[in-house]
Amino acid sequence: MRVGLARPAAALALLAVGLPGPAVARPALDSVLCGDVAEDVVHTTDDSAPLGLLRIKEAQALVKGDEPGTGVNVAVLDSGVSREGGQIPVVGGTSITGRTEIDDPHGTAVAALVAGASRPGGKLLGVAPGAGIVDVRVYDTSGDEDDERQPLTPGSLAAGLAWVAEHAGELDIKVANVSLAVAADDALEEAVAAARAAGVIVVAETGSRTGVGPMAAFPEPRPGEDVAKSVFPAGYLDDVIGVNATAGGTDGSDASLSVASSSATDVAAPTHGAVVVAVNGSTCTLQDINTSWAAAEVSGVLALLWARFPDENADQITARLLATASGTMDNPTRLTGVGVVQPVEALTRPLRPSQDGRVTDTRSARDENPRARAPEPEVDNLAPLRHTAMWAALIGGAALLLALLLRPVLARRRD
Repeated sequence: MRVGLARPAAALALLAVGLPGPAVARPALDSVLCGDVAEDVVHTTDDSAPLGLLRIKEAQALVKGDEPGTGVNVAVLDSGVSREGGQIPVVGGTSITGRTEIDDPHGTAVAALVAGASRPGGKLLGVAPGAGIVDVRVYDTSGDEDDERQPLTPGSLAAGLAWVAEHAGELDIKVANVSLAVAADDALEEAVAAARAAGVIVVAETGSRTGVGPMAAFPEPRPGEDVAKSVFPAGYLDDVIGVNATAGGTDGSDASLSVASSSATDVAAPTHGAVVVAVNGSTCTLQDINTSWAAAEVSGVLALLWARFPDENADQITARLLATASGTMDNPTRLTGVGVVQPVEALTRPLRPSQDGRVTDTRSARDENPRARAPEPEVDNLAPLRHTAMWAALIGGAALLLALLLRPVLARRRD
């Protein structure tokens, strides 16, 4: 979902609904919707619904430091991040396109979900407000290319990821968020691999039905649908965490009307009712089920994990995320992968992932609390002997009963 901002009000309206797509029922929200933001700075009073469902406040409380996520930087490869309002902690970056003026609100919304500062009254905005955002601008507009504004291409995204790989060490980049979908490209595949080799976890959306890019070919669900071979970089399976979106707490809406099925899906997250920052510094509420927002939430969760386990590598942090999701590693699905992310569980379950990310202990954190378990039964060493004696008695009794029944018959025969 990439939207131009030649007319800011119209662009923010498109940001709210995720570009043209099928109508999906949503619960009413009470405050400022992103589609209603124009020139004036306004602020929503809504709580961020998906962050509530994910128990992000509890997760943040588990991470030490002044702000949850401190010490971890997340590269946001997108349309650029607005500094208006001071709510997004941008710590560096680059513009592959050469432009600095923000034409498209998508990147600002994504960055806000990753690390936006909490709002007055403790209302959440970003998952990891202590994390730093490295703004890597890889496109200007979702419209046609012109002399000034450049659209998203596989080449521009590849250049952005290559820059991340080169600067990961000096800028402490631990996660690269790619809430974008492009076609396959050799340079892009190489750049993804380079970022992973630099110790960066690459997170990418698996595909929303937005009518742009490779997803334009998938406007509605199809039997047996699998967009993994069309949507990249999520399609580079071994090097990317692919994220899908769920309906979450909506009124039973079918998420497949908004997002595609993909074997590239590793995990999922709810998105309806997320609160983000607009280009002018407003805060507003989103209404769509969208993989862009889900990927940003997962990138924030990874930042929390890395802040809590700073000595672990990318494979180990990834293992914590996947092994604690709501589903099962043995039976992933194309809509949710191994399940919806569980941030509190990921931060507390006593896993010991190996250097290559293998996990053998998948006990829940509550299993470590003896008060949460029933007493272990005592071992009965005499049980086998009693079992044998019982059967001997039953067989002996049966034989005696049979003898008593046959005695009259045998007596008559002797007479």
